[in-house]
Amino acid sequence: MANFSFSNFGAYTLLILALALFFALRLVTWIFPLLVPNAERRKIALRYKSLVELLIWIVFMIWSVQFLYSSNQPYAYALFLLLFLITAYMSWIGLKDMIAGAFLKAGHKLSVNEVIRVDDYSGKIIRFGHTSLLLETDSGETLFLPYSFLFGKVIIKSQPTESIHRHTFQFDAVLTGTSRETTESIRGFILTLPWTSLKKEPQIKPVAESVNGGQVIEITLFAIEKEHFQDMEKLIKERFSLARVKK
Repeated sequence: MANFSFSNFGAYTLLILALALFFALRLVTWIFPLLVPNAERRKIALRYKSLVELLIWIVFMIWSVQFLYSSNQPYAYALFLLLFLITAYMSWIGLKDMIAGAFLKAGHKLSVNEVIRVDDYSGKIIRFGHTSLLLETDSGETLFLPYSFLFGKVIIKSQPTESIHRHTFQFDAVLTGTSRETTESIRGFILTLPWTSLKKEPQIKPVAESVNGGQVIEITLFAIEKEHFQDMEKLIKERFSLARVKK
């Protein structure tokens, strides 16, 4: 029968070191803006901050197993088991998406720029990542859908009859009543234009009050052919521009 050595001194020492490491990492988090003053570099560094902390704790646990083995073998074995379970769980989190992605790519003939719908999510495929599928929604948002989420789901592929393009511009509009009444009037006019997409309504929102007494309006147009955007913008400004009305 194996003889296990046991010493509270080793366990207390390890506990103190763990607390010191915890507070050291919190201190680094607190003074992080001083360590990385550049906002753009700090933004990039923060993406990997949690991963670096996790790796530090894993290295600390590996060292702890070696530290406790000579003086406190039961704790060393328990810590080794915990480390093994954590590693196995992390490996499974990463591998399950990669495995699901391999089956998904083999079983579904999906390609970039195709429009798909899964449950309540829909959009155009913009990239096949290592662990997730990237979709772009109609509003321009990017969705990261893990392959494990998609696996076993019903994937509906859409075959759009038209390619929708967008164009955004701002101008000083004359107020024809309230801001809401003005935007609704502009919306109605845009929908009468022959180039406007029937699948996607224009996005119209007041941005600010104009210094000339009107309203700065931001409009996002959706059209079948993008070469018509200049004509659409010109017609809208001719109809609703404050400068045009004052002439």
